[in-house]
Amino acid sequence: MIEIIQQTSKTEENLESKLPKNIRQIGNPEKDFRIYMEDYVYTYLHPAQIPGMEMGIWPRLLILLGEINHFSNRSCAFISGAIQVENSECREELPEFNEATWRKIHKEMQRFFDKCEIVGWVLDIPGNTLEVSREMEEMHKRNFVNKYQFFFLMDSKEREEAFYTWKDGRLRRKEGYFIYYEKNPQMQEYIISRREAVCGENPRAEEVSDRAAKHYREMMMQKKEQSYKSKTGILSYLISILTVIVLCTVSVMLLGSIRRMENMEQTISVMSVAMESTEEEEETRSSRVAVETISGNVFPVEEPAANTAQQPERAEEVQPPETDVGQNEEAGEAEVHAEEPAPAEPAETVLTEAEQYLAQGYYIVQPGDSLRQICYNIYQTHAMLDALCEANNIEDQDTIYIGQKIILPK
Repeated sequence: MIEIIQQTSKTEENLESKLPKNIRQIGNPEKDFRIYMEDYVYTYLHPAQIPGMEMGIWPRLLILLGEINHFSNRSCAFISGAIQVENSECREELPEFNEATWRKIHKEMQRFFDKCEIVGWVLDIPGNTLEVSREMEEMHKRNFVNKYQFFFLMDSKEREEAFYTWKDGRLRRKEGYFIYYEKNPQMQEYIISRREAVCGENPRAEEVSDRAAKHYREMMMQKKEQSYKSKTGILSYLISILTVIVLCTVSVMLLGSIRRMENMEQTISVMSVAMESTEEEEETRSSRVAVETISGNVFPVEEPAANTAQQPERAEEVQPPETDVGQNEEAGEAEVHAEEPAPAEPAETVLTEAEQYLAQGYYIVQPGDSLRQICYNIYQTHAMLDALCEANNIEDQDTIYIGQKIILPK
């Protein structure tokens, strides 16, 4: 039981190491058998994307090269090359494989793709529907005996295409596949040689190699825009919900305060009425008090004149103690000065992200970066673009890759 678990973990690690990192999904690929096509191969299969290799009106026949790997839970085919098959004898009919054709194919494989194997074939019929005929199935059955070798049917005029695999005695259509991006010098060299044979020109390698990088950058920028729009929409939705909640809470609080004020007014009115009634009762009671007269001799008591004369003097003697106003003001000023806070120390200067990169002297390329964007983010201008290219030996400013170390001149 332990050995089986270890073997499964190893196969999963092998699968993760074999799968490409930068991929793009086309359709809905199946789980049991997946096809990965390299971007240079995909570009070569669509001649309209390559300058000087225009689309023709005759059927094209190609051989797909790469490798097929089998894992514990799935099989994967990786297409890293394609070879054009010349069929000058059958321009208006379906191309066929013969001994001369296979000799040319193996010769081209030894020259450009010596480490690859045949994984499938391509038939491009402009203006034809993507329906597999009986002749196509017979051709696949005769020449491609491995059940994992597949058939790629194209219509370059209408830009339609589909993969087919052999299952239950016939070719069955697959729902989708993957396109991955990586350096593929063998396919680049083959594309250049084909263009030389067709046009008699010697194009620069950058004209072909830049296409995949530009295509990948455009795809990454589209993904970033989509993610930004989705995040912005979610944020605006949350802000609107929060605003509604705050408005509801404020309205409830206002209603509660209005009700409390009404209750307070009623209470005050009841208290005022009660106080008025108690005052009236007290007045009636005081008016009813009986006053009795007592007969007798009442004489006023006269105080001595000395006492009356001394009372004003005593009133003058009683004076409030004098306070020292000056002392109190000085004490108040001392307290104010004691309460004043000490001056704050100056804050430390914080470097920006661009200044940090300039301080360390280099920058690591991230997905979606371009040299022009890196130059502007670091120096806030595009004037340093030539200096960046010269410091890093970059001939074309659009040719950079993820993880590349870019030296930052000062």
